[in-house]
Amino acid sequence: MLPMAGPDPTGYSPRVTALLLDVGVVLLKSAWEIADDFERLTGIPPRTIPGRGPFDGGVDELWQRHLAGELTERDYWLGNAEIAVRRGAPLMGQPHLMRAMFQHPDIDPARPEAVALLRACKAAGLTTAIFSNELMDFQGRAWVESQTWFPLFDLVYDATEQGIRKPDPAAYAAVIDTVGMPADQLVFVDDNPAYALAGERAGMQSVLLDVLHPGAAFDTAAHLLGLD
Repeated sequence: MLPMAGPDPTGYSPRVTALLLDVGVVLLKSAWEIADDFERLTGIPPRTIPGRGPFDGGVDELWQRHLAGELTERDYWLGNAEIAVRRGAPLMGQPHLMRAMFQHPDIDPARPEAVALLRACKAAGLTTAIFSNELMDFQGRAWVESQTWFPLFDLVYDATEQGIRKPDPAAYAAVIDTVGMPADQLVFVDDNPAYALAGERAGMQSVLLDVLHPGAAFDTAAHLLGLD
C-alpha cells in the first residue's frame, strides 16, 4: 500500500463506497503466472514466451528496460509477445498472443482473491469499477463481457475506448466523474507504482499490488472498504 495520510485532526473519516480495480495483474493473473501452463498446454518448448518479469530475478531484459523507463508497460507486453510469436508461440486465431494465453479454454486467468473481494463488495452494496488501460485492446469486449466476473462490475473505464491512459491525471478525473463519488471514497488497486501514485494524488485511497505477494493488496483493500 502506498503511504497514507495520518488521521484527519477534525475527526472526519470518509465513507468508502467504491472499489476500482486495474485488470492486468490485478483482476487477472499476470501473463508471467500463466506462461508455463500455456506453453505446456500448447506443446511449445519452455521459455518460448521469454520473459517472466519480476519472477525472473532481474534477467528479463525487456522488463529491466521497462523499470528503467525505456519502455512503457504496454510496449513491454507487446515486445514480449512479439519475441514469443517469432519463436513459434501459437496465436490460435487471435490477433495477438495475449488473447491466446488468457483465452485458452484450459486456463482460468482470474485472480481468486480479486473475485472474492468483488463478490464481497456486491454483497455489501458497494460500487465496483474497472479502471484499465488495455483491457478491451488486449482481450476484446466480447470475451470480457462473457466472463463470469464481468457482471460483478457496475462501471468500466478502459483507455482503449476512452482515449486517456493512466497515469494521465485526466484519466483519474474521468473515472472519478464516471463513478460519481468523491475521490476519497474510492479504493483503487493497481500493480503499477506510477499508476497507484497518480491515484493517490487524485485523492483516492490507492493500494499497490505486489505481483509476488498479491493477497496482501486485497487484504488491505478489504480493510479500507470495511469488509474485514
